[in-house]
Amino acid sequence: MSMLKRTLGSFLFALALFRLTGHKSLSQLNYFDFFAVGMVGNLFSSYITDPKLGPEIFLAPVAIITADLLASRAAIRSRTARLLLEGKPVIFIKNGKMLEENISKMHYNVAEVLAALRGQGIYNLSDVEFAVLEIDGTISVLKKSQCRALTPRDLNIPTQYEGLSSIVVSDGEILAENLQKNNLSQDWLVNKLNELGINDISRIFLASLATDGSLYVDLKDS
Repeated sequence: MSMLKRTLGSFLFALALFRLTGHKSLSQLNYFDFFAVGMVGNLFSSYITDPKLGPEIFLAPVAIITADLLASRAAIRSRTARLLLEGKPVIFIKNGKMLEENISKMHYNVAEVLAALRGQGIYNLSDVEFAVLEIDGTISVLKKSQCRALTPRDLNIPTQYEGLSSIVVSDGEILAENLQKNNLSQDWLVNKLNELGINDISRIFLASLATDGSLYVDLKDS
């Protein structure tokens, strides 16, 4: 029971701490973030498994997260700090030519470069104008103009605005707030669903309203 309490306490404390750092995915963490996460994880692991350690060990994670927040603030306000903490993007293909020196700086070999490009749907190097290794480790590619897909603008075809759809029913529950944002009522929704042959809202897993007024409905598995 003691270990269970320490585990739950550590989880809640860690959750509160990492909420302070903001919503970042793993791909957005810089080197200092990874270091902070690893250190905090090790400290909580030690606290959970070693009953000799008291709750004062929580001071260490607080200090680490505080340092991480200060480092993040410094990266926002200072270009020098940002370069130190996060590095900078590396262009490894420029004007269609591979830059061997930069590829070496990336610690990539040719096979890894080709694999990264294939991950972006590039199978022919002659199609690439620029390729960049971003600071989060992802690869960005700009194809040569003659190799890019045509867009409606290229063909002078007018298009309509496409915004984000609104979820109006989730797991059988009407989201009245989202209906109100679209100046719609629950009666409108019920009538619309009746037109689709749906009389029981509890059967709906998800229903979303597109900006053109069309309603998408996904029913629960029976």
